[in-house]
Amino acid sequence: MKILKSIGLYFVYPFATFILGILTHIGYLNYFYPNKYTLQENLYIEEELITHESASVSPGITSCDTVYILTEYNITDNSKREHQEQLPDMYLGMTRESLESALNEYQQNPTLEDIEKGFCSIQLESFSSSEIHISKIYQPKEELGYFLMVMDGKIVVMHADKETIYLTTDIYADALSDSLKQELLLGKYILDIDELYGFLESYTS
Repeated sequence: MKILKSIGLYFVYPFATFILGILTHIGYLNYFYPNKYTLQENLYIEEELITHESASVSPGITSCDTVYILTEYNITDNSKREHQEQLPDMYLGMTRESLESALNEYQQNPTLEDIEKGFCSIQLESFSSSEIHISKIYQPKEELGYFLMVMDGKIVVMHADKETIYLTTDIYADALSDSLKQELLLGKYILDIDELYGFLESYTS
């Protein structure tokens, strides 16, 4: 019996000492680091929230907050115009692949406005959920012909846009008939270069 008690005490004392040590350590941590477990728990919650928010917003899809930049290139005069617009509704909620597919469809069926402007092609320059950059290339049809007009009392030859001077002459409008002067004031259309020089030669002394 004494032997059993001795064996029991042999195991009980170390176990009790171990438990006491654990409790003492916990009390020590609570005393000197009272917010340790609270901070760790808050940090875990914050990490979970960040992970959840990151998963809920896909970085590869356009939204109403996506910046839309359009660059228009005119290959006739080598000019370009870049401007920022609101993202068109038809491009909302698109991935890069779906947007490229939509642009390919537009390439085949552009709007009438773009056709009139000389539309050639459209392409995606860059893509992200925060910004997309699209470029359009145009080659406006060159307007043919010339206009004879009066400037400073003399006949001038203008390009078809009626804004760019092609040639100035020494032919005074006062030397022309009233009907021709009236026609020149409105702009007399000349189809080609041969007709132009034929007209000018007939009024050059």
